[in-house]
Amino acid sequence: MALKILRIFSGGYKPNYQKLKEKGYVIVKLPRPIISIMSSDQGFGQIKGSTKKLNVIYPGVEVCVFKRSNKQLLWSTVSKADGSYAFRNIAVGLECFITGFDPARDYNAVIADGVKAK
Repeated sequence: MALKILRIFSGGYKPNYQKLKEKGYVIVKLPRPIISIMSSDQGFGQIKGSTKKLNVIYPGVEVCVFKRSNKQLLWSTVSKADGSYAFRNIAVGLECFITGFDPARDYNAVIADGVKAK
């Protein structure tokens, strides 16, 4: 299966809706349209969390989400100043595992396994 990439088009772009539909894109009617790809890995689910070190908010942590069945990296981000992170555009119900990497390298990576996108 070929990997499809989410693309968002806005402003001054006149999409050819028939071609987009043929390629598997979905158009969601919002105040501004978003064109998204629905696949076995991508969809309208999301995973949210926060990073802490010794139970204290810990920002700037690299957080990655992987598909559980084949260990494929889906997304990577860095936690915000309040320690929060979020992954969007994941298929609802997809089983994943999340890995957080301590930027100071004082601790080993932390893994949350069996996380499902909601």
